[in-house]
Amino acid sequence: MSESDLNVLLVVGARVRIGEKYSEETPYFKPGEIITLIEGEFDHDNGLYSEIQTAPAIWNEQAKDFDSIYHLFGNNLEDFADCEVLDN
Repeated sequence: MSESDLNVLLVVGARVRIGEKYSEETPYFKPGEIITLIEGEFDHDNGLYSEIQTAPAIWNEQAKDFDSIYHLFGNNLEDFADCEVLDN
């Protein structure tokens, strides 16, 4: 699946089934686990000022912070691997 296809599908409310290959590379999830994307808030600092931006994310209880889809699947969503977006 292309990055542009994933950007359309990976939105707030989307459910993602974690794949076996992805779970081997990312020990935070088990194969078959289903995550639901929520709206996450992130500080963005461009060197002149900071602002809060939002992106689809999950809540990371250990870090007490959001993990965006870009943190989970890479800046270009190249690490989506064998995960699957489920029909809503």
